[in-house]
Amino acid sequence: MKRFFIALIAFLFVTSISNNAFAHSHLESSNPADGEVVTEALNEIVLDFDGGIEQGSFLEVTTTDGQAVELQDTLIDEDKLTAVAAETLTNGEYQVTWSVISADGHSLDGEFSFTVDAPEMVEEEVTEEDSGTETSEQSVDNEELDSTETSDEKESSSLTIVFVVLAIVLVAGGLIYFTKRKK
Repeated sequence: MKRFFIALIAFLFVTSISNNAFAHSHLESSNPADGEVVTEALNEIVLDFDGGIEQGSFLEVTTTDGQAVELQDTLIDEDKLTAVAAETLTNGEYQVTWSVISADGHSLDGEFSFTVDAPEMVEEEVTEEDSGTETSEQSVDNEELDSTETSDEKESSSLTIVFVVLAIVLVAGGLIYFTKRKK
């Protein structure tokens, strides 16, 4: 009987741990997308995965003739891998090769390609009025990003609470059942 309770408690503990820890992370989307023709200036590539990814994940960008694109920074944020190019990508075809370590420790990799076909950029003088507008637009974008991150955190927290409550109910039910069965 004690063995059963120990097994039940161990099972409940294991199942109450977030299911993200046991799942491979798969590429959910990318910006730019595979095969996409980008018609505006581009210097950032973002890969979104359906689960967490770990440090050690990376991506490389090359031109179709094999020249590596210099990346200024590669950022890993939970389920997102972002690469920032040192310079805006020029018109042409690009290949992205990525390799991530999912939350469960498994390594996954893949590749995709896209084309940049943006009009030639002419440098314009930025007036104080223009820079003020740009700053307020960036502020709004940052607020939206913070709001999205907060809702993701709440969803994860709610899921954990559901698992804990379920575990408590199952343990209590098991105790009641076996207590009555003894009598």
